[in-house]
Amino acid sequence: MLGFIINLLITALVVFLCAKYLPGISVKSYGWAIVVALVLALLNALVSWLLPLEGFGGGIVAFAIGLLLDACLIWLADKFLDSFSVDGYKWCLILAAILALVSSVLGGVI
Repeated sequence: MLGFIINLLITALVVFLCAKYLPGISVKSYGWAIVVALVLALLNALVSWLLPLEGFGGGIVAFAIGLLLDACLIWLADKFLDSFSVDGYKWCLILAAILALVSSVLGGVI
């Protein structure tokens, strides 16, 4: 449970910092970034249950499909939340790539 909370707070921090420094992403506050992280976690849990990526060959193919799927989830979160905005799919993909990078770097630490 503690690992989930830490991952949630890190995801919220990444969303908040990306919104601060990238022109195509905006979020009202860090509190709303936590809400965005919760929505992304919920959407990810629903989609990962429906579409396991292990059957896609593994390696770079599974990573690419996962990245595209995460970008779609970010786009959905944008549609669900008025306090979070992403200007186009390109920015969804950039945010998904940054989240994947941070997750892979910190995955060994947490």
